[in-house]
Amino acid sequence: MHGKAFSKPDDAPAWVLDFENPYLRGIHAPTATETTSDACPTIAGELPTDLEGALVRNGPNANVPPSNLYHWFDGDGMVHGVYFRNGQARYRSRWIRTRGLAAEARASESLWPGVMGPFDTQRSDGYIKDTANTDLVWHHGNLLALWYLCGTPYRIDPLSLDTLGPEDFGGALGSTVSAHPKVDPRTGELVYFTLSDFEPPFMRYGVVSREGELVHEIPIDLPGPRAPHDITITEHHSILHDFPFFHDTTVLREHGYRVARFHRDLPTRFGVIPRRGDADRLRWFEFEPGYVLHMVNAWEDGDWIVMDGCLQPDPGIRRRKEEGELASMLGYLRINSHLHRWRMNLRTGQTSEEALDDLNVEFPLPDTERYGEHTRFSYLHHLPADAYTVDFRALVKYDHESGASTRYDYPTGWFGGEAPFAPRRNSASEDDGYVISLMTHGEELRSECWIFDAREIERGPVARIALPQRVPSGFHAKWITNAQLRNEPKSPSDRD
Repeated sequence: MHGKAFSKPDDAPAWVLDFENPYLRGIHAPTATETTSDACPTIAGELPTDLEGALVRNGPNANVPPSNLYHWFDGDGMVHGVYFRNGQARYRSRWIRTRGLAAEARASESLWPGVMGPFDTQRSDGYIKDTANTDLVWHHGNLLALWYLCGTPYRIDPLSLDTLGPEDFGGALGSTVSAHPKVDPRTGELVYFTLSDFEPPFMRYGVVSREGELVHEIPIDLPGPRAPHDITITEHHSILHDFPFFHDTTVLREHGYRVARFHRDLPTRFGVIPRRGDADRLRWFEFEPGYVLHMVNAWEDGDWIVMDGCLQPDPGIRRRKEEGELASMLGYLRINSHLHRWRMNLRTGQTSEEALDDLNVEFPLPDTERYGEHTRFSYLHHLPADAYTVDFRALVKYDHESGASTRYDYPTGWFGGEAPFAPRRNSASEDDGYVISLMTHGEELRSECWIFDAREIERGPVARIALPQRVPSGFHAKWITNAQLRNEPKSPSDRD
């Protein structure tokens, strides 16, 4: 185990002990059960009565033993939900019933290799299993679960968390959808891209209307296969990403492995296109080479587009020889990124960029009901560069106007998760609300939900809720308002 001690939680499947892999032990171990609790006790502080809605979070949770080296990204999707109303909290968790999960459940064994390969790229059912384990997006009254390599969107009932089935946007969707489509809170449109590994067009860009109908999809001309993960929007434009960090398709086709390389001689490019514009209206802007997993937000400032995100100046693999067969997998996951700003002038073509800080942070979220407009605050997690696995050690709040930041370092043994902003009822300002994180203790292997006052996160949680189930370390979270859960119409001025 390379000098690291990992324990098996009691609720993990017994087979995890057959694998010496840190992403199958401790805080990362899958849970074998789905859980429902109508009463989660507050064990510290006082649960705010003006917090109404649901925190839902997606993440990997392997249902059967892996057939090959297990990567953190491989597990079947499981959604965890904490529901707040009248000063009370309840919890439930459910697997996302994807086609892949159903097939493996019938077979009682793994039918696909994990992302470490090797792959059979000629398989008719996809050479990697689409697990829908990455993000959650609210659109057209539906909760959608997405996959990081572009996959089938799955509709999830926001109250029961039961899987309702694939989403095809009125029968018009003929491709896959990226992990992080953006929903414009002003128009209700969902904006996405999708990728191709082998044949042009290597990217397609699409828009789904407020009513859930696919209304616009166009091919995007790229030099070859690329690996962007996110997309950004402003009030009138969408921004596509093209980074010089992508896999070698020859190696994938001939040897069955995805091997990503950083090409320092190529620029980072951002393509700005009117929301429903044709490909001939796409404009590319070039910047220093690097890679970005997740952007914070983008907005228009006169002729300028301003965009903030988490830049990895050197996304290369950081292998450690002592980690043996795990070295490549763990090396890919050693993220070194910091908050960065890019500016693009749509009239003159001028560009500029600057680092906003040097702290290693990722998984950024603003108030997502303000995507595409100027936001002042965001909430991120600090990831120590020397960590063995991906560990969220501190919650960080940035003020994007003053450049100031505040942070709360989690007590020893506690690890956090992506923390969305939840406005308090009748909130009066951008940070008038709460930031919520699902927390797991690395030794005690139990989980809690921590609620922070967004204006004073450095003071620690104002309330801690005991959860009936350990929540494995996962990916992206979403706040759903009480009005959304009730499918109430939203007025243009309502920020609830």
